[in-house]
Amino acid sequence: MQDIKSEYVITLAKLLLKGAKDNFIEFTSTDIGIEINKSQQAASKVILELQELKYVERVKKGHGYLIRVTDEGFSTVKKMSEFLYMALNSSPGKVHFSGTLVSGMGEGKYYMSLDGYRKQFEKKIGYIPFPGTLNIRIVDPLSLENRGKIESFRYHFVDGFSDSKRTYGWVKCYPVILNGNEKIRSDLLILERTHHDNNMLEIIAPVNIKKVLNLKNGDDVKVTLKTSDTRTESNIIN
Repeated sequence: MQDIKSEYVITLAKLLLKGAKDNFIEFTSTDIGIEINKSQQAASKVILELQELKYVERVKKGHGYLIRVTDEGFSTVKKMSEFLYMALNSSPGKVHFSGTLVSGMGEGKYYMSLDGYRKQFEKKIGYIPFPGTLNIRIVDPLSLENRGKIESFRYHFVDGFSDSKRTYGWVKCYPVILNGNEKIRSDLLILERTHHDNNMLEIIAPVNIKKVLNLKNGDDVKVTLKTSDTRTESNIIN
């Protein structure tokens, strides 16, 4: 995209807001200076430069001028708007968490054994989890900040269900990589109902992660969330 001074974009935007896309309007350099927080002289210079770039055109009226944003000027603002929109709505390819492996409460093993979850996991994320979850406590502020953003990324949704005993909540599954090992499929879980706070990450995999990665409580673990999941699944949600 062509480089353009921010004051040009702001001035063009201010003019467009005043109706200068389809009509010539009365808008003096003093008015523009007030709008863009510059002196009348500085604003006049900006207008002359925009005119030289063919982003605006002016016609004489009495002792002053009428001004209009040209198609080229409008296109420039539109391209900048689209660029900013993409920047504000983009997601990083990966998000990282650092944490320490800790003991869980034993609940993961129970929940992972329930058919209501197991069948959905197999269908929606492509595997039946090993009974139990890997529990990682976040240890740094940046990881905790990333944890607060996690639900804006793509996930697979596992529905809650009821049996004769009780009702179980939904689960959101986010594909992750543990300690850089991409051979082990694993997912970070966000649960509708949990006793853990946001400092805790719960991870599932089709294998005993502790054994495969030779981990023990107190070990440092790096969790990398893949914000774009390549698995084909109708239940993936943005």
